[in-house]
Amino acid sequence: MEGMARQVFLDTQNNVTEELISERRLWTAVPANAVEGWRGGTLRARREAPEFLFESDVDFDMVCAGAGLDAGDFRTRLLKIGRHIETDGPLMMLKAA
Repeated sequence: MEGMARQVFLDTQNNVTEELISERRLWTAVPANAVEGWRGGTLRARREAPEFLFESDVDFDMVCAGAGLDAGDFRTRLLKIGRHIETDGPLMMLKAA
């Protein structure tokens, strides 16, 4: 999979076109939508988004490569956000009261 991600990156560095920009925006919308669902979407989205973001290596790597993101770095940052959400979320606020 790394080879495909590397090739996508090299191709994007060599040829920047309107089509490529549109494609990159489309790929970027996928993880953005997953993060939105994970942080505060419907019950279904909050259940399915973590599966994609943290358990689906092949799909996640492919989407990140298309979006121009480093999958490992992005996942690490999401885990940091997740710890913040868990400690500041509504359940923690109820326990504090």
